[in-house]
Amino acid sequence: MTEAEITEWLKERINATLYGHSIATQELAAKLADKYGADGQKAATAGLLHDCAKPLSDRELISYAELYSIPLDEVRLAQPGLLHAPVGAKLVQAELGISDAEILNAIEVHNTGSRGMSRLDKILYLADASEPNRSYPGVQLIRNLASSGDLDAAVLETMEMKIRHVMQKKSMLHPLSVEARNDVLRKILDH
Repeated sequence: MTEAEITEWLKERINATLYGHSIATQELAAKLADKYGADGQKAATAGLLHDCAKPLSDRELISYAELYSIPLDEVRLAQPGLLHAPVGAKLVQAELGISDAEILNAIEVHNTGSRGMSRLDKILYLADASEPNRSYPGVQLIRNLASSGDLDAAVLETMEMKIRHVMQKKSMLHPLSVEARNDVLRKILDH
């Protein structure tokens, strides 16, 4: 598919606000990829498409998870919105024919993180949380860390902010988020 066809596919799936977020995430992901020595085109593609399944209802997300054999653990069943990332990765593969494992994995883990995140995974996770349209307490700290040249420090701060936010909302915390945070922290402490 051409870039124009991919953009049209996305515009049919999401509203204007989410499309603006996707474009901002795409642009920041490409910049961060350049800064941190990752593939800018892959980062841009993952950034553009990462929230393609976000508008789906809880019922639709669960149906797609069943269709694509995505594990439905207790947390995802209680909070089906978490499924938008792995479902999005499967939709991008099935409907757009994108088969690049790095792009698909970055989309799949952009909301929870995971153990062993690649550079591209971390870039998308960070870009999604800190694109210029984002406005929440602490976002400027994340942006400053991202521009400081320490990707892991920026990702760790982002993870910890997200975890605090989930806990303040009295929502369930996905085990992947805890594993991701501990894995990044371990890498920082080992250096």
